[in-house]
Amino acid sequence: MAELQILIAAYGKKGIDSIASMPHPEMQGVEYLVSWQYGDDKPEIPRSLAERKDFKIVPTPTRGLSVNRNLGLEMATGEILLISDDDVCYTSDQLRAVIEAFRQRPGIDFICFKYDSKDFPVAHPEKECVLRMPPWWLVSFCMAFRRKAVEDSGIRFNERFGIGAEFTSAEESVFLFDLLQAGFKAMYLPISVVSHPGDTTVMRIGDQPDFIRAKAASFCRIYPLTWPLRMATHSWRFSPDLSQKVRYIRTWLDGVKAYHRHDDSHIANK
Repeated sequence: MAELQILIAAYGKKGIDSIASMPHPEMQGVEYLVSWQYGDDKPEIPRSLAERKDFKIVPTPTRGLSVNRNLGLEMATGEILLISDDDVCYTSDQLRAVIEAFRQRPGIDFICFKYDSKDFPVAHPEKECVLRMPPWWLVSFCMAFRRKAVEDSGIRFNERFGIGAEFTSAEESVFLFDLLQAGFKAMYLPISVVSHPGDTTVMRIGDQPDFIRAKAASFCRIYPLTWPLRMATHSWRFSPDLSQKVRYIRTWLDGVKAYHRHDDSHIANK
C-alpha cells in the first residue's frame, strides 16, 4: 500500500495528454491513480504513462467531475490521498511535504495546503489554522486526507456539484463541509505542495451565471441561515453598476431555487 496516492481526475484526450506532459516524480511510497473519463472517443494512453509502474490509469465512459472524483475514491488504496487534476505538476519535495505533514499530525484527518502559480498568484494565509468551515480559497488539488477516515465516513463528492453537473463548481467546498459536519479534524498549512500553470477554473468562470448559481447552491448547503446576507455582500462586491448587482442577485436566487428543488442537505454521501 502506498503511503501517498495521488488521485488525478482527467477528461478526454486533452486531459490524458496534459498529464503526460507534466512532471510527476517517481518516488518510493508514492503512486498515481488516474480516473480517466475518455469522452466521445477512447484515444490511446500515452506511452510515457503506460510504461510507468507507479501509474494506474482507469478509463471510464462516465461524465462529471464529481463522478470522476468518486470513482477515484472507490479505487483508492493509499494511506494518504491527495486530490489532483490533469493540469498540475509536482516536485519530490512537495510530495514529501504532504507525507511529513500527516506523519507529524496523527490526530488530523484532512489537510488543506496551498499551491504555486507564477501567472495567477493567490493570497493564501501565512499562518496555519484549524478549519471549522470551508475557506474561500479552497481548491480541490490542494486537499489531502486519510483514506480510511473518508472511507469509513461514507462521504463522497456531491455529484450535483462540479464541472459537468447541475452546479458547475463548489464540489470541494461541499465535500469538506460534509466531512467537517461528520466530525473530521481539518487544518490548513501554508505549505505549497503543487504548482498550477495558468489560471484555475474559478478564475476563468468566476463572473459567469453558472458559477454564481453554483455558489448560491453551495451557500444554501453550507450557510442555510446566513446565505441572504452573504448574497447581498457578494453582489455589492461584484460590480459598481446597479444593474449588474441586480443581475447577480437574480442569478443567485435562481441557484437557490434550483438547489431547493432537490434539497439533499440531509444526505452527506450523495
